[in-house]
Amino acid sequence: DKTKRSGFFEYILNNVDFGGIFVDAERKIKFCNKNIRRIFGYPTSEITGKKTEILYGDRRNDKKNKGEIFNALERDGFHVGFAKGETRAGKKLDLKLSTFLVKPHNGAVVFIEEAKTREKLSGADKQYFLQNLLDTIPDMIYFKDIQERFVLVNKAHAEALGLKADEVIGKKDTDFFPGKLAEDFSKDDKLVLEKGEHIVGKITKAAREDGGYTYVSTTKVPNYDEHGKIAGLIGITRNITDKMIAEEELLKYKDKLEIMVKDRTSELEASNRKLKEMYEMKSKFTSNVSHELRTPLAAIKESINLVTDGVTGELNDRQKKLLNISKKHVDRLSRIINDVLDFQKLESGKMVYHFDKDALNGTIEEAYEVMKASAEEKGLELLFLPDTAVGEVVFDKDKIIQVLSNLINNAIKFTQAGKITVTSKKKGENVLVTVEDTGMGIDKKDIPLLFKDFEQIESTGGKNPGTGLGLAISKEIIEGHKGKIWVESEYGKGSKFCFTLPIQIK
Repeated sequence: DKTKRSGFFEYILNNVDFGGIFVDAERKIKFCNKNIRRIFGYPTSEITGKKTEILYGDRRNDKKNKGEIFNALERDGFHVGFAKGETRAGKKLDLKLSTFLVKPHNGAVVFIEEAKTREKLSGADKQYFLQNLLDTIPDMIYFKDIQERFVLVNKAHAEALGLKADEVIGKKDTDFFPGKLAEDFSKDDKLVLEKGEHIVGKITKAAREDGGYTYVSTTKVPNYDEHGKIAGLIGITRNITDKMIAEEELLKYKDKLEIMVKDRTSELEASNRKLKEMYEMKSKFTSNVSHELRTPLAAIKESINLVTDGVTGELNDRQKKLLNISKKHVDRLSRIINDVLDFQKLESGKMVYHFDKDALNGTIEEAYEVMKASAEEKGLELLFLPDTAVGEVVFDKDKIIQVLSNLINNAIKFTQAGKITVTSKKKGENVLVTVEDTGMGIDKKDIPLLFKDFEQIESTGGKNPGTGLGLAISKEIIEGHKGKIWVESEYGKGSKFCFTLPIQIK
């Protein structure tokens, strides 16, 4: 009930033109509207939870009468007084405060405005103030007595009935609404007036003369006298016709939409099953073909090696040249098959890692030695500059050699002159490995494509493009080690491929 009551008065405070706060029985501020923040310059976080002294001091009109406020609230349900206030910036303010009792021992609503004079309000002035407050609120607000008669209504309520406010006072719902609707309103009133229940957000549907319907949401709470007894009720009614019509339109299409969704879901499930079958067929085909190609390739490579080694007899220079070209193409085809197989394993989640503690510099040295001859053949200088602080690291040796070979091979392929430098560097709990070349570099727009599957870029100028899988596989391997891989490059000024490995995988 406290939450409902708080929300009821918060709504009122947010729809008035002057400052308003909702306080509990200990004068702690539970809610403030935007005008309070404007008047005093405090953010909401610095107001809520604080006592009212943060905004104003003693608001009694007679400083000698200690019980002035309490007695007024108990007797009249409200109190109007004046106080000195102070803004967050230290500016002094003269304030008029109108306090309305929410319910005995459950707090109050305080309306605050800057006062020009400290005049005492008469009973008529107080009634005018309350009426003016209610008329600023767009929803229909009304007070009823214990006999369910209207004793106060706001402008919005009177206009909804097509009357003036004084034409509504003293009458009941039976004077304005047809029998069944009036009976329902009376039934709700009795729950509030006789049992003290709170009716919050009840939706009512009423027929209109034009054949349409009006929907309203109504909240009713008890109004207590100075003795804590129910003396009437306070109601607030909001027109929600547009909202409810929109919801009804949605409900009309609900069943149709559910059928459409169900049919579409069945289609998608069938498509997914088909895609899964095709994917499995593709994976099986890729794996089978790749393995079938490996055997004859191995035989071809071995035969070429036997011939080039002179086992079958002397070769002239032209024969050696042609066999070396054939060997390079066999090696290239072998790398392509290995890339496809590795990618298929990564894609299916079947890539297996064998982590062991080993000397990372030694592993880099192995990859460097294998690739050195290729660099020299092209007239390039291949350097390895190890950091002696790099010791043993937990990693999969074969897969890291695969990454290094791919990066160094790419550097050789796309560098026409100059050198390629491989370095290792200990960086805290990680090791940074870089492969830097003096090639033509990579266009900035192409960098995001480098580590994607099957992507080839034109700016590298390579004459013998591969599958476009090498860097994608390298990325997966490094991330499988909980590391990171990236490239730094400027077109025309070379490239630097970097990756990190944690010294100890956690």
